[in-house]
Amino acid sequence: MSALILRIAGTIVALIGLVGVLVGGWFLSALGTSGTATFTGQPDQRVVVLAPDVLNRLDSPIEVTATGTGDVWAGTARPSDVEALLGDGPRTVATGVDVSEWALTSTDVGEGDAMDVRGLDIWQSSTNEEGTVTTTIEQDDAPQTLVITAPEGEEVQQVEYRVSDDRWSTIAIVVLVVGLVLLLLGIALVLGPRRLRARRDRPAARTREEVGA
Repeated sequence: MSALILRIAGTIVALIGLVGVLVGGWFLSALGTSGTATFTGQPDQRVVVLAPDVLNRLDSPIEVTATGTGDVWAGTARPSDVEALLGDGPRTVATGVDVSEWALTSTDVGEGDAMDVRGLDIWQSSTNEEGTVTTTIEQDDAPQTLVITAPEGEEVQQVEYRVSDDRWSTIAIVVLVVGLVLLLLGIALVLGPRRLRARRDRPAARTREEVGA
């Protein structure tokens, strides 16, 4: 195999390895060794809704932490009950996650005045705390909808959606290690022909020196 082909192959392998190192390292730095992914949104609405397509899309438990002004309330119920209750009222609906930004994506729907949903008998569970409330969604009760509200005149300022799966950190480590191996292999392929030429040139140089002596 010619030196040029080796250098081209080495460059390609090294670039693939570099991508693996960057991707694996980026995911590992974000997920940690526990494989915990946190996605954050700033709804700035009185009512925030997380439907089953966000809450129940994975088998792992989902932890949702909401922060607002005043006391913050969170409750879970059947999706059909929540839809009937909220109707066309204004709310922010979580639509998914953006891994590149580690963001919880959402859209605003409805109009008019938001109703006070607390204290009704449709809720399977509910929590009310001053400033910040955390709810853990176990997938055994799926499908569920989570509704988060702030008092009248207040807003839910931030929502954190957190899920853990140690398999994600394992995959990130594997990608990082394989990328590092490929990067080193690619560098070795690129530098190999140069080192070989240098070794071949050294005896010839010594021979010329001996002849001159």
